[in-house]
Order: sequence, then structure tokens, then C-alpha cells
Amino acid sequence: MADFASWEREFPLRYVLVRDVGDEQDWEAVELLARCVDVEGLYVPREHPDRTVLVLEGCPADSPLAVMAAGPGGRQLGDLMLEVLGRNDDWPPHVFALFDISTVAMRPTAGAPGLVDLVLGTRLRDDWEYGRPRPPAQPYFEVRSTDQRITAPLTHCGSIGGLYDRYPLPQPVQLIGCEPSPALLDGLAPSGGGNDGWGQLVGLDRFGGVLRTENFPLLITEARPSVLGGALLDLTFADGSPDRPTPDCRRVRDLWFEGPPSEPGGWVGFDTSGRDEWLGLCRPTSLSAAPHGSDEHHLDGRHATDVPGLHLALGEAFLGPGLSLGFDLHWLHEHLDGGARRTLVWHDAETARRSLAWRVVRTDPLRSYFDAVLEILAERGVKVVLD
Repeated sequence: MADFASWEREFPLRYVLVRDVGDEQDWEAVELLARCVDVEGLYVPREHPDRTVLVLEGCPADSPLAVMAAGPGGRQLGDLMLEVLGRNDDWPPHVFALFDISTVAMRPTAGAPGLVDLVLGTRLRDDWEYGRPRPPAQPYFEVRSTDQRITAPLTHCGSIGGLYDRYPLPQPVQLIGCEPSPALLDGLAPSGGGNDGWGQLVGLDRFGGVLRTENFPLLITEARPSVLGGALLDLTFADGSPDRPTPDCRRVRDLWFEGPPSEPGGWVGFDTSGRDEWLGLCRPTSLSAAPHGSDEHHLDGRHATDVPGLHLALGEAFLGPGLSLGFDLHWLHEHLDGGARRTLVWHDAETARRSLAWRVVRTDPLRSYFDAVLEILAERGVKVVLD
């Protein structure tokens, strides 16, 4: 993006709008559509309750998920993935992430021996990248483990109540202070109309570095002279994405606009979505690649009250601010160098133990996220002193 970040105006450049033009030989090639000062309507509060209820109708009673739900400890099922497929293979898989699943009830499916309905409470996140979700004409649903080593679905069904009725209508997004490229201007012309499909809205820092990239609809519904004056335009785009960043994400990006943090703990005042954003902006770094220093590290555990907070505290303890050992257990294991012996003094460890006691790992109700982190640290040669 460095080639697109040149800007000689009085306002800072915060976003560029691009679209893919690559082929098999150069699939990363992108075309610049516009540079712009700011965006409105992209960052919105969560409009739906964090949790919802899904009814998986007609699951095989002997499927692994149904057996787990019926067995001891089956109330808490951890995190899973839900794939929506088309029976005619003309539908790209639509993936939902399901978090902190609890079994509300399991009942026999009416008129279908050997099948059950699973009523689940869950946090639901839409991971699809191509707009507001709509089910295929003949949907088919598979629930899968987040452990990629488990390739077979945990259950399947042909109907899920409560999945597609929770999304708001599309809302427009405005790009403020746009300097459009000729390619974008061609689409604005009455005889044009070439701007459709999807592009990427890339958030930049002051130095032209990429902060975040959002998939972005290219359907322009209004163009007018910018409120910032000059030859700039304000453009309104139709929005098809229900999974937008929150206002906390915007505040995080505003802090990172000046560059990576130089002091630890800048993330502690944010909620979980803001901490997720902060963690996503940190540069993943293997411990073996970090500058050599003391073999004793100190973790400030006062604010490790959720999963992203725990990973941020770990990254700062081992590497320093703005760096991370990844965002989940898999990446923590991969980024920890097991070849050197280190000591981690974990201050206020009881905060994470209590806060994450409810967060189970891979459907094991007896193994908390906190315990799993301790196991990985021990496996990778880190001696942990809980303070």
C-alpha cells in the first residue's frame, strides 16, 4: 500500500479504497479506486444481544455433537464452527463461528425416529466476507470442530431456526474527503456503472502502514462535493456487511494511527472487541526472534480478564508493547521457542484463573483456557511462578 499512500493535502490520509485485479500469476495485484480522509457509518455498536438461541433441527442422535450434548458435562460445548452449504454445490460455504455454546435442551425430532433437535445458546459471529448473509435455496448445515485435525463434521442437519433472522437491514457507509481515481470516476459517469462487486477499504497509519482491511461493497448510491472542500468528493456506498467493527475498534485504530505503542497497557481500558482489535494490530513474533534479554519475564495479570487481554499481557511480558505471540492457543504454542529455558512470574494470576474459568477448551468442560495456557507454557519450557 505504500505506493498508494502519497498525499499532499492538509488532512491526514486514513483510508484507501482498492479492488483486486490480479490473476493466477499476480493474485495480490490491486487497483487504487480512491484515497480518503475518513469514513462514517463503518463503525457501529452491536445491534443484537451478544448471545442468541439456535435450534438445529433433525440431527442424527448418534452424531458426536448430540452424544456430547446428552452426556456428562454436555451443558458446555465450547467453541465450534457452523458451515452453510448448498445441496447443488453452487453455494460457497458460509461460515459462522459459534462461541461459548451451552446446551439448552435436546428433544426428539417430531416424526423422525433417530433424529434430535439441539437447542443451543451461543455467541454467533458471521465470518462470511461477501455481504449480508442469505441462505441458499436448499441449505445443508454442518457443525465442525475448531480443531483442524478433526475433519469429519460433528453433526449435520437440514434446518436451523434463529440463524438468519437476526441481521439488520443494510446501512450505507460514507467515505469523506475522497480523491477518486479515473477508474472510480468512470463508474460515476452516467454511461459508466462499472463499479460493482467488492473491494477492500484499507485503514492506514500516519506512515502509510496498513492497520486493517475491510471487505467493502463498491455500489455507489450518492456522490457530492465534499464537506472538506477542494476537488474532493463525499461518496455514499451501499453496505451489505452485517459484521462491522465497533466504535471501540475505531478508538483503537486512532491510537495506532500514530504508530505502534511504545508503552505497555494501552489496551486495558477497552472492552473485549477493542482488545481483539488491539491484538489484531500487534505484530505476531516468535519468541526466538525477539532481542536477547533476561530469561525472567514478568506478566502484569491485573487486566487479563478475557482471552484477548490474556494474550496481550503474555505478548507484552515476553516481547514488549505492540508485539504478540498470536491470538489463540495454537499460535501461542507455535510462537513460543521451546529451545530455551525461561521463567515467567505471573503477577495477579488469580484474576485470569477466575475470569476464564467458564471458558472451556475443545469441548472439555474440565479444562479452562487458563489451564491450557499453563500447559502450553510448561510444554515449551517456560517455568511459571504464579504470584
